[in-house]
Amino acid sequence: MKKIILIFSIMAFSKNSIAFSNESCGVIGGGHYIPNRIFTHSVNYFEVTDYESLIKEVEAGHEYIYIPSNTTIHIPNLPRALEIKSGQTLFSDRGVNGSPGGRLLVSENENNNEDNYPVITIGSNARVTGLRIEGPVKEAESVKKTIGIQTLENSKNIQIDNNELHGWPWAAFSIKKSKNASVNHNYIHHNIKSGLGYGVVVQNGNASAEISCNVFDANRHAIAGSGLAGEGYYAHHNLVMNGGGRGAYHQFDMHSDNDGNGGKYVIITDNWFNFGDYGTSNRSSAMIRGVPTDGSATIKRNWVKSSFYITDTTTAFTGVKGSILDDLSLIAHNIFNVDFKFEERTTGNCVMSVNGKESPVICEGVGF
Repeated sequence: MKKIILIFSIMAFSKNSIAFSNESCGVIGGGHYIPNRIFTHSVNYFEVTDYESLIKEVEAGHEYIYIPSNTTIHIPNLPRALEIKSGQTLFSDRGVNGSPGGRLLVSENENNNEDNYPVITIGSNARVTGLRIEGPVKEAESVKKTIGIQTLENSKNIQIDNNELHGWPWAAFSIKKSKNASVNHNYIHHNIKSGLGYGVVVQNGNASAEISCNVFDANRHAIAGSGLAGEGYYAHHNLVMNGGGRGAYHQFDMHSDNDGNGGKYVIITDNWFNFGDYGTSNRSSAMIRGVPTDGSATIKRNWVKSSFYITDTTTAFTGVKGSILDDLSLIAHNIFNVDFKFEERTTGNCVMSVNGKESPVICEGVGF
């Protein structure tokens, strides 16, 4: 096979980017246009179509491992059933010529055990891209606590991009004591267990991520943090939809530690919150439950479907004293009562229109 050296870098976004620009997103939620896509003609790769061959090639330490389109690989619902090693890339072709991408499927264990473990672990400088990664539970009421992908402790620079991640009762992607993760261009939905249910979570301290250009829907929390020292996330250019019913709570979250700290930092800018309708358990877009040690959360240049004052006691952005700016500042730096419109212009090509500004978006993420 012809070898072409492929150089890719995790996307770099300026925290001072022009308001509401999504030029670096391509298509929000990934699919047919994303930056830094890997093509089979660009790298030396090993193709796998079943679990046994996948484990064999991963254990052999190959740099690029490819799962063909429309292939389903059944992953056992066991702790660390797939361990992606440092520097490895597991990829498929989601979005190429309409491909849905290869599928990793984990079925539910028919028992009353909690299944409290990650099925997939991943090491430093590794990447998972272009896949459908489907977990065992898509409902709020379940005893299961399964995690889809979890970072190895003390790892760094992991990239999860251009995937569909759904059905994980604890979290689709758990960033555990791991720094500088990049989570971009994914469609992350139906991770909604009561009391857990995270699309992306930074946890156990010293965990950080840049989370951008994703579509989130029907998660209990789209993004969350446990609030421990050294945790933080920078979330920008994400679209949050209103699915999930009573299982959905405020969508961007940061907990607090025992001293009232809410991690190290929270930055929430340039996102679209098509969220806040009646029917969810908490209609706020973001709630910061502890004060970040770097100072109050940065929340600006977001477009929000709801009013700022949703009810007499509920606001679109809320938090404990000192965790966010005052109401007048939040109102001045964000836009509320936004009218979101979605349209499929041609087959497989959808756009989001917000106050006259159009952005390409993955069709299945907005109901097409």
